[in-house]
Amino acid sequence: MKRDVTVVNTKEIDLQEMGTLRDASQRISQLLTRRLSGYLSTLRPLFAPHKVLGEYMESAFNQAVPGADKNFTEIEEQYKYIARETFNISSKLGTPIPNIKNEIGIRPWEYLHSLDNDPNQVVRISSPVRWALSYSGGHTLNDQLIEKTRSESLDVADVKKHLINSLTICKLIDHTPDIVQLLSDLRFNVSIEKTSLSGELPYLILTSDVPAFRPQDDMIRTAIKLSGKQVFEELIDIDAIRDMDDPFVLALIQNM
Repeated sequence: MKRDVTVVNTKEIDLQEMGTLRDASQRISQLLTRRLSGYLSTLRPLFAPHKVLGEYMESAFNQAVPGADKNFTEIEEQYKYIARETFNISSKLGTPIPNIKNEIGIRPWEYLHSLDNDPNQVVRISSPVRWALSYSGGHTLNDQLIEKTRSESLDVADVKKHLINSLTICKLIDHTPDIVQLLSDLRFNVSIEKTSLSGELPYLILTSDVPAFRPQDDMIRTAIKLSGKQVFEELIDIDAIRDMDDPFVLALIQNM
């Protein structure tokens, strides 16, 4: 499974192309999001956090889970390091861990981009074809990270909750390759990735094989001036869609 930050494709376009691509990108992204949400609703039982933490998590299930002790030890070590080094908060993680509800949600993957590498021109970029998958509930960790860059106060309880949730769902996907294969067959690739904002904290990312790109910085600058907001969404490469391969057909050919 891929474990690094994916490099974003870039492509130069003009203002007219951007308007056309933006409208098409939004429609396609909405379709992909609906499809993915439906798939995940059906697959939800496979993501039960009890399968990872067993008796180390408050739960109605009391039976021991093979490997739960090892899983908890590894999660605890990651938690302590990230809590201390990234968020400067208490690294204590007691047991049992508060119950994690098996309610999964997705939100567009976001990152910060400096226009022309200028730290004073930072734009919040979202992707129309990539989503962060997590256990739902409360203030999102991504919002916490944005607040961190603005030197705003963090909700320590929420940060701890999301650290545990993120580490748990990544550990689960690590131990369940069949979920990865199933989502891949549905044309959503699974990866565990990190960002510069959150150090070693892993995120579970689902990426459609529909191609997207980020236009040149001058075009992004024009777009944010028109909108009045320091946010921008990548664009789907409509031309490249026509050249997309069918991974199932390719797999069949490779095994002929």
